[in-house]
Amino acid sequence: MSRLDEIETELQQVKNPPVHLWNPKNEGEIDIVIDAQGFWFHEGKAINRSALVRLFASILRCEGDQYFLVTPVEKLAITVVDVPFIIQQAEYIEKHWIVVTNTGDRIIVSPQNRVELRRYQGQWLPYINIRNELWARVNRSIYYQWADQAISQQCGETEPLSLLSGDYKFAVARL
Repeated sequence: MSRLDEIETELQQVKNPPVHLWNPKNEGEIDIVIDAQGFWFHEGKAINRSALVRLFASILRCEGDQYFLVTPVEKLAITVVDVPFIIQQAEYIEKHWIVVTNTGDRIIVSPQNRVELRRYQGQWLPYINIRNELWARVNRSIYYQWADQAISQQCGETEPLSLLSGDYKFAVARL
C-alpha cells in the first residue's frame, strides 16, 4: 500500500459529528471568538487546551457568513474574524498536496477540498474548503512555498500561478 493510499484510508476513518443534520430548537450565542490567526478565545481568554479546540471545531457549522457550535440540542453563534482554520503544514506526496490545519484536520487538496483565491489584507491568498463550507487560509510560509513552486513550473503561462494536486489544478497566487 502506498503512502497516499494509507493517508486516504486514514481520512476515510475520520468521522466528524453530523452537524449538518442537526436542527436544535435551543438557539443562542456564546462569547467564543476565532481570531484571524485561528486562535480560539472564550470571554477574551485563550482556549489553550488543544483537545477542547478540536472538539469545538468538530461541531462547527457555517450558515452564510455566520458560524455556530451545534449539538443535537443547542446551536450557539460564535464570532469568526476571517475563517476558522489555518493551514499550517503542507506536504507533496505522490503528486498530491496533503495539508494539515491548526486543529489537526488532514486534507488532500482535490475538487472535494477545493482551493480558491480570496483577498486578505490586500493580498490574494489561497483558501481551502476543509468540509461543509468551513474554510482554512494557507499560512504565510506555505503560501510562499506554493508560489515559489508555481513560478518555477509556470513556463510562460499567464496568471494565476497554479499547482496540481493529482489531476486537480488550483490557483495559488496572483501577481
